[in-house]
Amino acid sequence: MVRSIKNPKKAKRKNKVKGIGSSSAAAPPMPVKVWQPGVDKLEEGEELQCDPSAYNSLHAFHIGWPCLSFDIVRDTLGMIRTEFPHTAYFVAGTQAEKASSNSIGIFKISNISGKRRELVPPKKSTTPVTDMENDDDDDDSDSESESEDEGPDGSGSQVLQLRSVAHSGCVNRIRAMTQSPHICASWADTGHVQIWDFSSHLNDLAASESNIEGGSIVHTQAPLFKFGHKDEGFAIDWSPLVPGRLLSGDCKNYIHFGSLHLMHHGKLIILLLLVTLPV
Repeated sequence: MVRSIKNPKKAKRKNKVKGIGSSSAAAPPMPVKVWQPGVDKLEEGEELQCDPSAYNSLHAFHIGWPCLSFDIVRDTLGMIRTEFPHTAYFVAGTQAEKASSNSIGIFKISNISGKRRELVPPKKSTTPVTDMENDDDDDDSDSESESEDEGPDGSGSQVLQLRSVAHSGCVNRIRAMTQSPHICASWADTGHVQIWDFSSHLNDLAASESNIEGGSIVHTQAPLFKFGHKDEGFAIDWSPLVPGRLLSGDCKNYIHFGSLHLMHHGKLIILLLLVTLPV
């Protein structure tokens, strides 16, 4: 986030009033500063603005209802990816107006464009540079950024594919298991935690290159398991170390600790709730 003048016209008028009778030279522009929470204070007339140039890749998509929670679904495309375009999978849960309109979305975004950045910026040369050389450098950098933004087919557009599964109630939180990403847990505002197997949807997305079905079709799929709390909650997560271990906490100060037992081929056998602890 960067700082900027909220109403630049008023600021200009104030500068003109103050500058009457003084030199006609224009005042130097204020440098852009990075906002530091807890350190910097907003002055009167300032507001925070997003600086898109701070991101290697920044894209926006409209998927219908707002989502309070989403999670990245791990894939086998590589842990360290530095070359664009990228492909990513994730899940998200809606906060619809009607409880019956909620769903979980399983997404695949491919052809994600962006810009490569050097880990260590090059040192600025102390040798004077002519205007002609500056223009050449700008042209080179522009052509590089344009080529980096393009996908493999020469197009810079991203492809969003969506599979929707009906969900009972709003989704407060959703998490995909680290070791078996097709297994997801959702926290509903009805006070229930549901465990899902989205392997078929992820396989269909992986095999498809275009969104044939779209998000208009909502699949009806029964969860693998469903258990209730004393109240709704917003805290849930899988253990990153032990496969199948799940913690969920509700607003009545109760924590449920569960364990999923998985077979070697990844299919779920049983969900065993081991402990319910008041905190």
